[in-house]
Amino acid sequence: MSDRLYVGIDLGTYQSTIASSAGKLHTIETVVGRPKDPVARNFLGRDVLFGDDALKNKLACNLYRPMAAGVTQDDEANLAAAKAFVSHLLETVDPEEFDEVLGVICSPSHVSFTDKSNLVATLRGQVNAIMVVTEPFATGYGIDQHMGSIVVDIGAGTTDIARLYGTFPTDDDQVTITEAGDWLDNQLMTLIQKKYTGAQVTKDMVRKWKEASSYVGGDVREVTVDLSVEGKRQVVDIGDLILEACELIIPKIGNAIKKIVAGADPEYQQLLRNNIILSGGGSLIEGISVRIAKEISDIGDVKVWCIEDPINSVAAGALKLASEMPDDMYTAIK
Repeated sequence: MSDRLYVGIDLGTYQSTIASSAGKLHTIETVVGRPKDPVARNFLGRDVLFGDDALKNKLACNLYRPMAAGVTQDDEANLAAAKAFVSHLLETVDPEEFDEVLGVICSPSHVSFTDKSNLVATLRGQVNAIMVVTEPFATGYGIDQHMGSIVVDIGAGTTDIARLYGTFPTDDDQVTITEAGDWLDNQLMTLIQKKYTGAQVTKDMVRKWKEASSYVGGDVREVTVDLSVEGKRQVVDIGDLILEACELIIPKIGNAIKKIVAGADPEYQQLLRNNIILSGGGSLIEGISVRIAKEISDIGDVKVWCIEDPINSVAAGALKLASEMPDDMYTAIK
């Protein structure tokens, strides 16, 4: 057999991770920057920037988040940005050192044919063959929890929930809702602007505050941040608003989990209720497993727990799947 590299790729709305069979693992912010004009090009010294580099120079760049809502955006500029980003991501694992590259790329549970085609297009000419699987399945497979479990992947663009029976899940085994990290950020931003009239905040600012201090359940905590109100600095407490925003997503996820359980074979429902796994960035909200267990307690005894490494779990599971699947499961692309 020729020298082969396997890769698992999690293309996320805000950050993307790649894991390789050569032992490399990299996470990069899913953002692409292109200089706005020749002056910016000369200042930056390059035609395209990625991740933190793009964000640090965002005032001199046109920024693209090509994986908004968890899928490649279907327009020329974003498709080009997505392809450039994926190429950059692959370069971090040195694919040129191998004769061929086979990859498993992960998507939300329910995506259209066009969305899948766009995912394939981002990798055309960069890998020899790919397999597209859903994020919850990759997570469950990676931790050997793909038989008798429900995996809830709370990402930025979507929350994807799947019941796993030891085989590839069907469309009927999965549900995707748009209430996820991005939705939560919008709720928090609205609450801040409502409480602090004239506050100048960006979505990136709100996301960083949420990631640093998000929680559900228990008493209100103090979380102080710097706000600019008409250019004047103010130190304010948004702890109550973070709790309120995070609490808003709980019934959304809870109802989706109940739907997945209700649609299962009744002989397996007890098994599924007692192995509900939270993953994705949203699982880092402090207290979320206990809070969701309480939210869905009306369906019977439940066990809800959070995966240990939610940021890397999808890519790690995809890599494990990539190395264990037979070649005929892949689709060759040129």
